Amino acid sequence: MKNNLLENIILYVLVTSAALIIATLARISAFSLGVDNFTAFIVFIVVLSIEGALYLSIHVVLQGLMLPWIERRLLKVPYFKNKTKSTPPIDKINNHITEPPSLADIRNEQLQNKAIEQEKKLNIALHYTRKTFASYVTDGQIEVLCGNLQLYADKLNLEKLRSIKTGKDLSTVDISHFGWNIWNHFKVGKRIEIAHFLKRVFPDIIKDVEVESIKSHLRDDELKGIIKIQESLTEQ
Repeated sequence: MKNNLLENIILYVLVTSAALIIATLARISAFSLGVDNFTAFIVFIVVLSIEGALYLSIHVVLQGLMLPWIERRLLKVPYFKNKTKSTPPIDKINNHITEPPSLADIRNEQLQNKAIEQEKKLNIALHYTRKTFASYVTDGQIEVLCGNLQLYADKLNLEKLRSIKTGKDLSTVDISHFGWNIWNHFKVGKRIEIAHFLKRVFPDIIKDVEVESIKSHLRDDELKGIIKIQESLTEQ
């Protein structure tokens, strides 16, 4: 706004100066032809008026007729036509910037972020599980175990869990440590739920251990066994 005002002032000063110079030269010319002072002044005023009228006429013609005509011609040129289409109006830009998101949009964004975070957590747990059991469980059994983990992470019915067979190298301590690591990673329920999970998935190792006992001894002998207690699975 300030730049436009300054440009207008400069333009008007230049036009006025030019008009005064031309009118003054006309007055001097009238003197040279031998007219009196009053007549020379009238010449000055007449010339100045003609210049003002001429400037206004040119301004009106350019603003009202020539500029729209030039704009229509330019819009027929592919470059300017595409430029106009790709540039949204200023009022639409302002509306887009200032319009606050609706509550529905905020909730959808929160749900999407939660789903992304949950998927990220699941992928970390699956990677940890595959790496941990790769040497002690067959590929098919590992995929069953991963399916069980997804049921647990999604808080689905644990009755649908499928048991797997593991190698003889793994002990009750190993399975308990694995259970604690998974529970600590997801934190989707109480420890009794991960105890039920272990009881159903690893019956060949902890078939003789009660669920309450599994729950109470998840972190026992942290430094023993093949599978160790881990505070974070992201360090895998």
